[in-house]
Amino acid sequence: MIEKQQPIVALNHPVRPKKTRPTRNNLLLGLKKNDLELSFYRSLDPGIMNKLLEKILS
Repeated sequence: MIEKQQPIVALNHPVRPKKTRPTRNNLLLGLKKNDLELSFYRSLDPGIMNKLLEKILS
């Protein structure tokens, strides 16, 4: 019996798209004064953060 020889071909595995994570919004400053707790994150405008801190700490 004569067999036909065929080349061995590697199969391509389907490529899964990488999951895109939302950018982390890292905590910049955590502050507690009396019963008030504030958490400032990196995305907050520094000017707004300064105004809030001036009002809270004075």
